[in-house]
Amino acid sequence: MAQAIVSVVVRKLGDFLVQEAQFLYRVRDQVEWIEGELRQIQCFLEDADRKENRSDEGVKNWVRDVRDVAYQAEDIIETFMLKIERRRRRRGFMGPVNRARYGIANIGESGSSYAEESVQARRRILPHDDDSHVVGFEDDRKAIAEQLLDPKNTRRCVISIVGMGGQGKTTLAKKVYNTSEIKRNFAKYAWISVSQDYNVKDILKNVMRKVIGILEETMDRMHEDDLKEKLHEFLKDKRYLIVMDDIWSPEMWKKIASAFPDAKNGSRIIFTSRFIDVAKSADPDTPPYKLRFLDGQESWDLFLRKVFPNQDVKTSFPDNLEKLGRKLVKRCGGLPLALVVLGGMLSKKEKNPIEWSKVKKSLKWEADKDGKQCLDILALSYEGLPYDLKSCFLYLGCFPKDSEISATKLIRLWTAEGFIPARERETSDETAADYLEELVQRCMVQVVKRRSDGGVKTFRVHDLLRELCILEAKEARFLDVYSTEDQTTTSASRRVALFHYGADVLESLNSSSKFLRTLLGFNVYESYDPVMLRLHNLKLLRVIDLEGAPLRKLPKEIKSIIHLRYLGLRNSGVSKIPPSIGDLCYLQTFDVRWTRVKSLPDAFWTIRTLRHAYFTWASASPQRISAVKNLQTLKGVRCGLWIEEQLPQLTNLRNLGILGVSDSNGTMLSKSLKNLSSLVSFKLTGNPIPTDIIPALSGHEHLHVLYLSGRLSKRQQLPNSNEFPQNLTKLTLQISALEVDPMETLEKLQNLRVLRLLHGAYAGREMVCSAGGFLQLQQLQLKCLRPLENWRVEEGAMPVLIHLSIARCEELKMLPQGLRYVTTLKKLELVGMPAAFRDRVRENDGQDLAAISHVPYIIIV
Repeated sequence: MAQAIVSVVVRKLGDFLVQEAQFLYRVRDQVEWIEGELRQIQCFLEDADRKENRSDEGVKNWVRDVRDVAYQAEDIIETFMLKIERRRRRRGFMGPVNRARYGIANIGESGSSYAEESVQARRRILPHDDDSHVVGFEDDRKAIAEQLLDPKNTRRCVISIVGMGGQGKTTLAKKVYNTSEIKRNFAKYAWISVSQDYNVKDILKNVMRKVIGILEETMDRMHEDDLKEKLHEFLKDKRYLIVMDDIWSPEMWKKIASAFPDAKNGSRIIFTSRFIDVAKSADPDTPPYKLRFLDGQESWDLFLRKVFPNQDVKTSFPDNLEKLGRKLVKRCGGLPLALVVLGGMLSKKEKNPIEWSKVKKSLKWEADKDGKQCLDILALSYEGLPYDLKSCFLYLGCFPKDSEISATKLIRLWTAEGFIPARERETSDETAADYLEELVQRCMVQVVKRRSDGGVKTFRVHDLLRELCILEAKEARFLDVYSTEDQTTTSASRRVALFHYGADVLESLNSSSKFLRTLLGFNVYESYDPVMLRLHNLKLLRVIDLEGAPLRKLPKEIKSIIHLRYLGLRNSGVSKIPPSIGDLCYLQTFDVRWTRVKSLPDAFWTIRTLRHAYFTWASASPQRISAVKNLQTLKGVRCGLWIEEQLPQLTNLRNLGILGVSDSNGTMLSKSLKNLSSLVSFKLTGNPIPTDIIPALSGHEHLHVLYLSGRLSKRQQLPNSNEFPQNLTKLTLQISALEVDPMETLEKLQNLRVLRLLHGAYAGREMVCSAGGFLQLQQLQLKCLRPLENWRVEEGAMPVLIHLSIARCEELKMLPQGLRYVTTLKKLELVGMPAAFRDRVRENDGQDLAAISHVPYIIIV
């Protein structure tokens, strides 16, 4: 980790020498000397990472000294930059720089390897949503299924799957839960993730959301006891199956059990837990199902599938590796997590005995030591990362456990932190996206959703991996994580992530952590009292992200935080941005979505480093936006006079969202859009949408995502398919009021993967998907197309469709019979459809069942 820290500092020193050369005067030599020494140290650290002997305590101390001096150099240089900004003239800053020189010169000279760092883990592995290769568990699945469907046991019982972290409890539960035979036998079913820091009200709301479909606003107004009563009343005459994943405390079930009635109809609850006492407490009459480890052949099969993904193992696996490979597999002790991680790591290495022997020699866990098996393998996978990726990986520890992390947000944060080096002909976002994909390929993060162009949209981190991140990061003073249980928030780390925090925590940090670089807040205490953000002593911050915090305003001292690269205030109480925002001369990302901010000072648009700006209700048009030449994202701004003269100059824009277009400025907008050839996504709302907007985008070869909300001006139908961007992968039309069937045009778009027709996009009664149309379409959503009565799907249409959602199409009479030919369909959602329509898909006697009998997941709400 020290190597990664030093590399970031060296990069900053190089930038500093270039950017502030005219202000360095007599200290330039000292700064260059520090940079040179750190570069030499960096080379040694890279060599030390490859050493096999990791038990030298002296080297461990040496590495710690290197890290501390690198931090000291960073502090001194960035403090110097603060003084430059204040005075804009210097005659030397000799004392502090010389202190950094002294620190480097006096680091001990010993060291041939790293010392072994002790790491412990207590977390479970989450299911891998991107992984269709589940090995083993078939006998286990049958055993659990027999308990679920046992006709002799009519009482509501709790079936618990217990085992150590990473053993596959969640994987087995999902395999059972996703079986169509199981779902057919229960009227209502839901999957709920609980975890250690559970909240009773949140659990109840999650269950109700999935089995009742109740509005979020309605549940928010209900007390905990009301939620229990409502859920009990709804379930009392239904046979239901509820899976509660990752239970840590016996008290959890005691607090919610009354919400789940026992109607003696065979309802079931499934628990997954590491603790036998949780299972016995929940249902003493049902013995817990103790999960076994994978046997030798199952382990070998899982390992091979991970080492050779998407390949024929029989032809790909070299014979001279089998003996060595089986020894590696044996040392995993049948633990699925260990096999997945080890296999993913070896998939990135050369397939030869020398490379695999190095891995075998480095494995030091003992197969009969509980959590140590996983952590040693996970630590090995972490240590095998390129040093630039190590900082990126440890940063994942700052996000809440079990959370679904936005890839876009993470990429912006990585860039703001300085983790992403410049690469020729690539933006920092593109490089960072490659880094994230590398972590996906190494099985170190789990993809939850992918974008229509194939990139990662959201992902999760295994609990064990997150725990590893936190332990390693704390050791390196890289990151500290604090929650309500912590008595103090005095931090020596460069970064702090706060969970369930309040104003007192922010005040404590302001007074005790003057070298803090990053302040991240999650799940602020629910309070009507505004939180005051005090930054008097936190002058070196690069990242502030306090999403959801009840802030009312930014503090006056924000103008002094000149190193700030990322300011995230999404869903906070901030309503006004002060003119001093213009003093943040390095700001890259500014996010005030879902706040009350409606206007911005002119000074904001003078920040030349700004790359990403997000708004929701920005009513004032940007006046001098053309000065922000590096802007790549601009969302939530209103149409205005700036569209004609300034928008065409923003040639680096990749993501654009504009509100309030009309006939009066539509021609200007269409003309300006032709200059923005780098656009990847474009969202436009207006009344009406100018007729020529779509043709204006036809030549944009990078445009993948298009969202149009509003009636199309002077048109009752879409333009010809050849007037659309030809590489479009996702299209959303809303309130378009089209009178001519849009499918005739849209089915000819060769790359379209996601199509959403929402809220009156089409006002006609008939819709046809023709044979040979929508060759790449994977997801189709039809919502609130109220006049639609008949929809026909011909054989050969939508041949790769996976997910179909139909919601509140109140006049639609029946499902297309042609869906029987769409054999790839995996998920069908029917929401708010009329009773006659639902009757046609009713189990056993529904008239349309034959058309969807092949669909494994059907949700009717």
